[in-house]
Amino acid sequence: KNTGKKGYGKDMKLLIDTNVILDMVFRRKGCDDSMKLFRKIKDYGYVAYITASSVTDLFYITRKVLHDTGQTYAVMENIFKLVTVLSVTEKDIMDAFGQKWKDFEDCVQYMTGKNSGADFIITVNRGDFEDVLLPVRTPAEWLEEAGM
Repeated sequence: KNTGKKGYGKDMKLLIDTNVILDMVFRRKGCDDSMKLFRKIKDYGYVAYITASSVTDLFYITRKVLHDTGQTYAVMENIFKLVTVLSVTEKDIMDAFGQKWKDFEDCVQYMTGKNSGADFIITVNRGDFEDVLLPVRTPAEWLEEAGM
């Protein structure tokens, strides 16, 4: 079932940037768009990915904010219900290293998504992914383009 725009089929792969997840977890500005994005991903059968390096970042940041390891594991369990984790390979790391981006972490995410066949990067900080080959959208932009 897919009633979104043509080209937005069930096999679409969306690489979700860490900040989109953090917006939802901590109810930050923009969290409504991020929550709507995940509802649509589920409703239409799209696949949302985060990188393995995002998992460690999410755990670290969540534990630092919550000051509770048990609660952090509970948050992470809920995140894993929403996303599939992409392995970060040596090729992803070396490709990112060769790019010499100011923010190496963002470049690792980009290269992992690119090398894994992601169709879009979904982020709230589009400027983190300038001059890349993959389309980069905010949650609101992606929802609008997909006709949702």
